[in-house]
Amino acid sequence: MESAEKYQRQLLEKAQSIYYETPLSEATQMAYLATPRHKFVRRYRRWGVKEWNVVNEANLEEHLATLYSDRALVLFGDDDKDVPSTISQPSFVLRMLDMLQLEPGQKVFELGTGSGWNAALMGHLVAPEGSVYSLELIPEVARTAAATMDALGIKNVNVIEADAGEGFAAGGPYDRAIFTAGAYDLPRPFFKQIKDGGLFLIVIKSEGGGDTLFLLRKEHEYFESIESMPCGFVQMKGKYQLESLKPIELESLPEWAELKHKPVGTRPFWWGGKGKQDFPWRTLAIRSFLGITEPSFRAFKMESNEDVREQYYFGLWDQDQKSLVIAKDDLILSYGNFAAEERLIKRLEGWLRLGMPGAGSFALKIYPIDFPLTANENEWIVKRKESQFLWSLKI
Repeated sequence: MESAEKYQRQLLEKAQSIYYETPLSEATQMAYLATPRHKFVRRYRRWGVKEWNVVNEANLEEHLATLYSDRALVLFGDDDKDVPSTISQPSFVLRMLDMLQLEPGQKVFELGTGSGWNAALMGHLVAPEGSVYSLELIPEVARTAAATMDALGIKNVNVIEADAGEGFAAGGPYDRAIFTAGAYDLPRPFFKQIKDGGLFLIVIKSEGGGDTLFLLRKEHEYFESIESMPCGFVQMKGKYQLESLKPIELESLPEWAELKHKPVGTRPFWWGGKGKQDFPWRTLAIRSFLGITEPSFRAFKMESNEDVREQYYFGLWDQDQKSLVIAKDDLILSYGNFAAEERLIKRLEGWLRLGMPGAGSFALKIYPIDFPLTANENEWIVKRKESQFLWSLKI
């Protein structure tokens, strides 16, 4: 279909212009041209739009512009606040493929099949002897992707309906692995299922908000970051989904009923701008920094209603001192006493001295939870359920 090819090449040109400093490899471009995106989407909706679009041969022409736009599309889930499956922004998908440095003959693990497009692209890059094992938790999504692979005659991509958080030992060990959904923890099985020297592309979520894509290399006992960049992905589902990762309502703190009657200070603080509209973007770096370095950090939200959109803010909650500080819009608000505010100011001063880093500015090593670790200067250990993250800054 000429129009599909036209849109496909236009999108490739856009991707090349976005990543002009790191041009897409010829192998990735060839895989993209051989694996048309529209063949992997049977139903979709755009973010912020409730109406679903069903794609078939009869109406394909009218959907091509959307399917080849450089945006993510929702594949499953009616609530934008909790979308379980998408087809990601295509230019970013191609950049991620290049980062993985896929080669013929390799074995690849994928968490989150979604449409199957990314798995098919990887299958093309590792063919003919290589293979891809793509695990999808949502039965309907897994069945649709598997049917697409069969219809297109793709033999070296195995779509498996399972919780990918456990990995898939039967297909390993793997030369490459990729998570297409954000993770808070690194499940322990991956320390064994990925070969030494193997590359692992993973999206790390933090309490501070914002996601960071890390390219990791497997060393003997741990993973070490090679490259990183900001991104935005849905959170992984299943056993390793973390509900507490989401911002909480201030009222959910048991002490708030008493603290709200004990305000002790209000001061203006503009975070490099003014107003509530772009507050989340202006504070992204400091929030991710505090999520790494400050155990008392908390992310809060105010639920939306007919008159007010959902708002996000953050603070420090010092439970021992019964002290709370909140950074909201253009203000810093303190309750109980000034201990938490003093702690926040101290962290801000340290953040400034370090060059105002966000999560993507850090080097990262990930170890099993029981591995003995010690943090040196400008290093921070964050323990999660099955792994521990050693974040560091080189000054």
